Amino acid sequence: MNDPNMVDLERILRDSEQRMQQLSEVETLLAEVTCRHVTDGGMVSVELGADGTLRQLDINSRAMRLDSYALAELITEAFNGAQQGLQEAIARAMSDTLGTSDLGDVLGETRDIRKSMDGVLETVSRSVNDAIVQASRFNSRR
Repeated sequence: MNDPNMVDLERILRDSEQRMQQLSEVETLLAEVTCRHVTDGGMVSVELGADGTLRQLDINSRAMRLDSYALAELITEAFNGAQQGLQEAIARAMSDTLGTSDLGDVLGETRDIRKSMDGVLETVSRSVNDAIVQASRFNSRR
């Protein structure tokens, strides 16, 4: 298969297949990501899942002696710490697998692949149509 259009199409298909595999790997990794943050003194700890849901909240019995305002601050600190750690873990997983932690880069690359594929398919379609027209002309001469 030496047609440059077909070579381009095969390359684009290979690249997009590889990228889809990488995205699948990221999805699998992210499903397993959790992040736990423990406040100084270990009074409160929060664990979040990759989707940001609260998986676990532990409040040390010593924290129950605090007033509600101080306890609320510790819970907020633990939650925010876990959320920041989660964002970092997600960015690391994306960067390790996709080479970038910027979802915009991934989406832009996907659009570029789609545009390239559309262009090659359009060229191939025109070539096939031209071949059909030529075959029809050839058959009508017989």
